[in-house]
Amino acid sequence: VQIFGFDPAIMAEAAGLVESSGADIVDINFGCSVRKIVKNGSGAALMKAPKTTEALIKSVRNAIRIPLTIKLRTGWDPTGDQAFEISEIAEACGVDAIAIHPRTATQAFGGRADWSIIAALKKRVQIPVIGNGDVFSAQDAINMLEQTHCDAVMIGRTAIGNPIIFPQVLARIRGEEEPEADLDHHFEIMTRYLQESVKYLGEEIACKMMRSRLCWFAKGLRNSSQFRKSINHISTEAEALQRIQSFRDSLQVKK
Repeated sequence: VQIFGFDPAIMAEAAGLVESSGADIVDINFGCSVRKIVKNGSGAALMKAPKTTEALIKSVRNAIRIPLTIKLRTGWDPTGDQAFEISEIAEACGVDAIAIHPRTATQAFGGRADWSIIAALKKRVQIPVIGNGDVFSAQDAINMLEQTHCDAVMIGRTAIGNPIIFPQVLARIRGEEEPEADLDHHFEIMTRYLQESVKYLGEEIACKMMRSRLCWFAKGLRNSSQFRKSINHISTEAEALQRIQSFRDSLQVKK
């Protein structure tokens, strides 16, 4: 479970709650550059405040027994100096691993991730380094491992609506044949995501969320624009299921 904040005492309390709830790992977010997060001194703002960061990490580390990790960006400039400094502080404070997305805080998701920062960080710390950023395919994951020598790869946006990326990467790593995308399986996952969301959140809230989130699964498929329009106003699970089935049926019809 990932937490964010700027007050060491509150963060320690939050970490304790996370641990007592059964989480395997607590992760501290030092990478979020969303304005409302940065404005209150959290997320990527802490990369400019190493003393506060050190106090926060120590407080959280002392509050829990389970592994503690942190997630960083490059920092507020492209050199990576802030990421290196925070990482060295984290290692000295007992953090177990570091994940880094090598874009600056101001880049958001624009431009390209600078994998050389991952490689440089790997040489600076002894604890595991997890690379993140611009892994769009199984081959990208292999390339990141080979080019940066990072210990693991974290996959973010690519997984949204495309969960087959995980078995594809694992197959590449093992030297096995990469599984191909299966349309039936894709729609099974799409349907399950809707049903589990309704079960967890309730039908009204889940259906409002699904108006945008089901679009993730339509990316790159024929007739996706019509599907996006059709789910714009869904309000019931039955209605959403009907739209999904209609979309699936439309893909079986030749152009």
